[in-house]
Amino acid sequence: MLDEYDIIKLITGRFGKLPESYLPIGDDVALIPPGRDGESVVLKCDMLVAKTDVPPGMSWKMAARKAVAMCVSDFAAKGVRPTAFMVSLGMQRGTSEAKVLELASGLLEASREWGVKLVGGDTSEAGDLIIDCSMTGFAKKIVGRGGARPGEYVVTSGPFGQTSAGLKILMDGAKAEPSFRKEAVSSVCMPKPKLGLGLALSRYLSSSIDSSDGLAISLHTISEMSGVGMRLTKLPFVKGLEEFASRNSYSAEELALYGGEEYEIVGTVKKSRIQAAKSKASSLGFELRVIGETVLPGNSGAVALADGRKVRKDGWVHFRSKG
Repeated sequence: MLDEYDIIKLITGRFGKLPESYLPIGDDVALIPPGRDGESVVLKCDMLVAKTDVPPGMSWKMAARKAVAMCVSDFAAKGVRPTAFMVSLGMQRGTSEAKVLELASGLLEASREWGVKLVGGDTSEAGDLIIDCSMTGFAKKIVGRGGARPGEYVVTSGPFGQTSAGLKILMDGAKAEPSFRKEAVSSVCMPKPKLGLGLALSRYLSSSIDSSDGLAISLHTISEMSGVGMRLTKLPFVKGLEEFASRNSYSAEELALYGGEEYEIVGTVKKSRIQAAKSKASSLGFELRVIGETVLPGNSGAVALADGRKVRKDGWVHFRSKG
């Protein structure tokens, strides 16, 4: 049976030695070389628990990669390049070597994909798979959630509803056209936070948030923290969502607004800068979508559709009653 030290050796063995400017993995703390003068340390932690975050069809390798992706997505929304991460693992007694190596492969894939170094962590016995990722980076400034002002465009880095559809397919057996099914399931198992785009757009965004809790919650959070209202003119449906919703008697609007797990960037841009921001996104192969406008502070916290219907503050919220 593997013990704590066997597990650590299996995982760190996949990564090799860190550069000399770092402390070796296994010391009492991790040391990350300082950033350039004037930069502040940026920290983030996020926890993945199998019961709530690993749907049917997601392997342990995918789960490990997702745990890192969750932190990367938040760095992308802030316009900050992450430097390093640590991982605390909780696993059941008797977890096989093959499963641990799956985790190691997922962590290594994430490390290479987003250019972040694993610098340490912890392991413990638990009743479920738990992957707690802590990430750090350096920045002179970040894009906060409270910078939106009236008369700006509300934007997203991509469409919504695909991940909601994927979860319906995996967990409820929803039916879908083959190509839509493939993309929807992939969006659940292999999330793709847009780090490069977030870094490039940070100079244009007045406010920004990671959308993993859902589009509606993200919009309400910016609205409340900025003291503005929002009027949405066009919901960013992913291609094929309306056909999927109709086929399964779902609401495409509900899937796009309240699903969560998209890992897109939601933010605001001054109207005078929108063309430059859209051009920058296009140059990187992405479409920056304008979905509405911010309105006067008297409407603070109010997010509504073009026809006046209110968008409720709802999405993926841990511990919320399902009744």
